[in-house]
Amino acid sequence: MSSTGKALDDRVDAWLARQRILEGERPPLLWVVLSEAVLHQEIGGREVMRRQLTHLLSYRDSRHVHIQVLPFSAGAHAGLVGAFSLFSYRNQADIVYAESYGGAEPTTDPESAEDCSLRYDHLQSVALAPNVSAELIARVREERYGHARESGPHPVA
Repeated sequence: MSSTGKALDDRVDAWLARQRILEGERPPLLWVVLSEAVLHQEIGGREVMRRQLTHLLSYRDSRHVHIQVLPFSAGAHAGLVGAFSLFSYRNQADIVYAESYGGAEPTTDPESAEDCSLRYDHLQSVALAPNVSAELIARVREERYGHARESGPHPVA
């Protein structure tokens, strides 16, 4: 296997391990605000997008995963500056992970954490409620990506 293939396999393994954290006995609280654009930006093809949106909907009744969609109608908002993640822990400094074109930068700087926390509060305030967000995700999935293909042999025309 090439070093590129090995690196990709390692990244996928790490991603899957992070996913399993949400299925553990004491999962962390995960609260996500997604731009409505990610529901429409087709990456990987229609079937991949349908599965991704179905995966988001699988958290609809979760007590520890909450997904809000920031609708196009929100207009200019605090998230336009760029993507970021804010990790808060008990008895530990918050960590901000900010992404940009050139890469990503984690920091425990209290001013950055306070700024991102305020930006996140603003995003949450203009985003759709989790139940309304789930309805939008389901509607986009059906209208844009259609019904799931049935497994088995496909008829030949």
